[in-house]
Amino acid sequence: MSSRAEVESVVLKFVEALNIDDASIVPLSEHVEYHGMFSPIPISGEADVRDYIDQIAPFMLNEKYGKMIIEGGSVAVQASFDSVNGIHNEGAFFFEVKGDKISAIKVVFDTRRMFEGKKL
Repeated sequence: MSSRAEVESVVLKFVEALNIDDASIVPLSEHVEYHGMFSPIPISGEADVRDYIDQIAPFMLNEKYGKMIIEGGSVAVQASFDSVNGIHNEGAFFFEVKGDKISAIKVVFDTRRMFEGKKL
């Protein structure tokens, strides 16, 4: 089992990747799954998840994390970011870390804020 510090460093690579728009630094397992607000079905597999992170990172600016709760390889993180339309968003990321790789990512935030003032 990885130590708390090791699990935290794996998760912080994800936050760093969003800030520098480079998913290549995220340690992902071969069969990782990404459950996001804009993907109705999970994105599966290292290559597809890495590609998805590369696609969304440019739209998530100033990614910051707050409180992080780690229990074994399960991690919950309060997060905030600014979207390209200037709206500040807050939400949470949930990770499963196995060894030194992320095996699952779930992202939750209120997507309505991104469309405030827009006619749909």
